[in-house]
Amino acid sequence: MATICFVSYEIHPTTWGGCGVLLRHAAEHLLRRGHEIVFLLDVPREYFDRFDGTDRLTFSHAERCRAYHVDTLCKDFPLRREEVPRFALWKSLRFAHAHAKLAARERFDFVEFFEYCGVGYYALVRRLFGVDGGRAALGVRLHNSIELIDTFGVTFFGDDERASLYALERGTLRLAETILTPTRTYFGRHYRDRYGIDPARVVVSQSPKMPFPHVERRPVSPPRVKIVHVGRLFRFKGVDQLVRAAVAFIRRRPDLDCTVELIGPDSEDTPLGASFVEFLRELMPEDLRPRFVFAGHLPHEAMAEHVADALFAVFPNRFESFCYALHEVYDAGVPVVINDLPGFADFFRHEENALVYDGTTEGLVAAMARLVDDAALRARLSRPHAVAEEPLGAIYDAPRAMAPLRAPPGSEAPTPGALVVILVPRSGGARLSGTLAALAGQRGAEARIVCLHEGETGDEESIHWLGARWRARDGAGLPIAASELVARDVLVILRAGDVPEPGWLARSCEALRQRPRLGFAGTWMRRAGAVVPTFVDLLPERYPFEQGAEPTRMALRTDPGRHLADVLDPNLGTLGEVGYLWSAVARWGAGCVLPEPLIAVTEPIRAPVEPSALHYLLLRYGAPFAEQLGVLAGQLGHRLRVLEMGSGVPHEECAYELPLATKLNVAQGLDGRTLLRLALEKLGRKLGRRPAQVG
Repeated sequence: MATICFVSYEIHPTTWGGCGVLLRHAAEHLLRRGHEIVFLLDVPREYFDRFDGTDRLTFSHAERCRAYHVDTLCKDFPLRREEVPRFALWKSLRFAHAHAKLAARERFDFVEFFEYCGVGYYALVRRLFGVDGGRAALGVRLHNSIELIDTFGVTFFGDDERASLYALERGTLRLAETILTPTRTYFGRHYRDRYGIDPARVVVSQSPKMPFPHVERRPVSPPRVKIVHVGRLFRFKGVDQLVRAAVAFIRRRPDLDCTVELIGPDSEDTPLGASFVEFLRELMPEDLRPRFVFAGHLPHEAMAEHVADALFAVFPNRFESFCYALHEVYDAGVPVVINDLPGFADFFRHEENALVYDGTTEGLVAAMARLVDDAALRARLSRPHAVAEEPLGAIYDAPRAMAPLRAPPGSEAPTPGALVVILVPRSGGARLSGTLAALAGQRGAEARIVCLHEGETGDEESIHWLGARWRARDGAGLPIAASELVARDVLVILRAGDVPEPGWLARSCEALRQRPRLGFAGTWMRRAGAVVPTFVDLLPERYPFEQGAEPTRMALRTDPGRHLADVLDPNLGTLGEVGYLWSAVARWGAGCVLPEPLIAVTEPIRAPVEPSALHYLLLRYGAPFAEQLGVLAGQLGHRLRVLEMGSGVPHEECAYELPLATKLNVAQGLDGRTLLRLALEKLGRKLGRRPAQVG
């Protein structure tokens, strides 16, 4: 039998949430099959104690079910919250730390993360870099990513935290060794193309259900009509459409005594950020408000009583992965009206076991009228057959990695060779010896070292690179002809004074060796003893706006044999490495960064980014990041508007009319961000899209 670890923010019945319900049912099924279950929970301490001390004991074979608390396992977590600038990234790092601690105690066969919020990202990164030592397959189950939810209901303000969540979700799905989906249709419509997931990595694992009592009595026929909806009051659940449709239906059928009961907890997911119940009340005419009943959250037993006298139920959800409430109401024998969604399509067929409407309010009104007036149709749709009766599948009985992050022994590709270029500015020669000594001590990686000394060259051959002229020297100070400066499999750019730890280069090259579809790899850094996190793997489009032209210290995948002068675009000047990194992501795939500070770096050079180079970077290399750059432009919009208004130029006329001096001043104040909107407007036209709206 297998030992399965479920990682979660939720667990039923201790907390609310569909993920927690799924895990409760899944654990129950697996315990009955003879497996062992471990929960790794990030919940408040009081909730964890309640689950571990009370609710866990209600499982079948509770002796084979154990629970661990993330906070307890992270007592020795080395990073303070203020050291990680984005909360979502800090949470993912804590999950990785807790998982590593737990994997040293338990012998797992399968570890299942949820995809939303990307909590599994850094655990997967550690596996790729070979530092976790675990043998369990690391899986990710599709529930509904935050990014997908936000495309079906505006639930946020576009800030850095939300961008980080999206990036973590994308990174988690990119690295997951096995991806579990409730249905093929749901995966195909929502995940395959959006996240570029190879279907060979995906396993159908149907969400498990627990028995729900069948309705023993049916309601009387009209004129008394009760319609129910079950589910938390969120916008993406479509409850506002149900209210509009019900109001229209009641107005058209004054002969009916029609009521609508909404069963589920309230939320603040409204356009005004207030109670959803209050928001829905405002959509109702005052004389019809008594027709709508808000029952709130109900336990299963009470919910069965409330749906027993319903003529039918409506699920106008705009987006769903499975929807437990729908399946439970259907199993109770209540006819259902459902929106035409991929998450429903594999279980429900129009006029076979559900009435499927077209997603419009008028379509819902028409469907409601049909079920009210057609008793034979209601009888035919009252659970004519069982659905979703094959829970979980066989993946837990024989856990496996569909796309292992680490190649099995004996099948490894050759270790890539690296070209390490050390930039030696005019005033940096004294620090070069420390960098050379550290590189000489690298273990497990083979590299050629080239030192580029900045300055006048006289009669000596030079190379123009990163916006400056350089003289090439080897580690012993001997000249290198420009014709001998050729790329290898990997390019690393350092600055004199950087001091990598002995395993730093090997870690990066090892990750590139293990995963051919990786554009770059690297580690976190230290500066003056403090940890310097970098998220260039998750948010590469933000690098020039947050770090300017600072070297990334990443191992960049390159084509061996190319002349070094041809590797970086000379038109980019000091942004040459950033442009190459963007192009590497577009060609090979996103990078990956181990969150361990394995290289000490020098103080950054705070030189302003040349606006024309930034403009060129966005136009030439920004297309793969157009969506992310558009979001970034929107976030900067208000600040840019203030700056533009302060320049004395009318906002609506300033697109290409800001004086160069103003542009340069703003570029220095915002690390070059002012040019973002200007370039995005051109980029949008180049791609045939509307430009991103700023301000």
